[in-house]
Amino acid sequence: MGTCLLVAVAFFRRWQQIRYVRYVHSLQRRYRPIVAELLSGTRGQSGIDALRDLPLAEVELLLDPLFSRRKLPERCLVFLQVICSELGLIDLWHGRLSKERGIWSTSSGGGYAQEISDRAVMRSLLRAKSIRNLGKLRHQPSWPLLVSALDDRHVDIQEVALRSLAALGAPESFPALCNRLHTAAQSKSPAPPLQGLQAAMVDFSLACVPALLPSLRHPDFRVRMRATEILKTMICRQAARQPGFTLRSEVLTVPMVELLLTGLAVDTSAEIRARMAEVLVFLPDPRVQPVLCALLRDRQWFVRLRSVRAVAQLRHAATPLFIDIRDRLNDPHWRVREAATQTLLSLGQKGRLQLYEYFLISMDPEIRKQIVEVIERTGLMSVLVEEYGQGAIGMNALVVEQLASEAAPLGLSGVLRTLRPDIRQRFLDRFLPYAEAKMRFLEEKTEEEKARSLQQALEFPPHLAA
Repeated sequence: MGTCLLVAVAFFRRWQQIRYVRYVHSLQRRYRPIVAELLSGTRGQSGIDALRDLPLAEVELLLDPLFSRRKLPERCLVFLQVICSELGLIDLWHGRLSKERGIWSTSSGGGYAQEISDRAVMRSLLRAKSIRNLGKLRHQPSWPLLVSALDDRHVDIQEVALRSLAALGAPESFPALCNRLHTAAQSKSPAPPLQGLQAAMVDFSLACVPALLPSLRHPDFRVRMRATEILKTMICRQAARQPGFTLRSEVLTVPMVELLLTGLAVDTSAEIRARMAEVLVFLPDPRVQPVLCALLRDRQWFVRLRSVRAVAQLRHAATPLFIDIRDRLNDPHWRVREAATQTLLSLGQKGRLQLYEYFLISMDPEIRKQIVEVIERTGLMSVLVEEYGQGAIGMNALVVEQLASEAAPLGLSGVLRTLRPDIRQRFLDRFLPYAEAKMRFLEEKTEEEKARSLQQALEFPPHLAA
């Protein structure tokens, strides 16, 4: 009897699901043309009246596929917000968020308690959908309700509320998120989740950056570190979207600039100092370069690493910084040396000349080998070979001759096989006489003369670098 009862319940539930799906499909087939017409901008009173005759629950079911999409065109969002406002859906969602959150009751009757639990789950689902829909519509006046939804006992609702707040981007809600960041970073409250909170805050516009000042000044380094990470991510995202981006005075106020240069750049936390380097490169202030030079010589290797990488984005590069970056080629940590090589290559002809000069005068085989690996990996060796065959002189020619004779003969031979025959022949026509002359020179010289000639070459006379 129990097995039969379970089978009957399973069949009944399946029948209910089929009936529900058929009802939704019939509803969409009947009213989808009306919704499509309204979203296209063709406003007809008959269409609005037809939707208004439906219960709000059915209208919500009808529009739910639109809110489930990942992205809607901006034009459709505008008309969809008007439709939801006129039909009363926005007021319905506000009412759900304003009511007391899920009621959990205990009772001696197990069935009654289960029924209450099912109702609470359904209410939570409807609240989550309401929050999602308001975020999709970017309904700015809804931000206080979304902020209060962060106190919900369900983590899923908290995460949906964070995503909706990020979609709204209301500047008034950013200070409230900053206050919750303080609590979450200090582990005083597990809600909302710290990672989700941080991901939502970085989606706000740079106009909200001044509200981060109390967080950047917080005595707890955990709060300062999270705020610095948010600031850095917001600035780097904007720089990726906008070529030539710089931090203007309307983005960073004077107190914040002073805090970045004199406080956070010399913070006791190495994590904060490392993040500061990635922010300061976008700040057009004459005091930035001395601060960056100090960060390039920081006692922590990962601070030096991130500083060297950040300097490649520097909007106001100066000659002294090239020297400081070149000094990092002799850094104790190999990752810093590799980053310095890549940064010098990315800074144009001046940076490459600094790299080539260091490569020619360096006596450390490990450093020379690492520089050669970066040159091969970036495809610069083929460019150097082609320029050499065309008659280039100076530092570029000396580097090619060093690569061919001592540093990377195998790598150079591989590059030659990939070049066109005419380019390869021009290179050989120029390099082979140099190689033969060098061999005769080395055969005729004594050991003392060889050492003296090598020392003179390493001193790099100006006429050789011309």
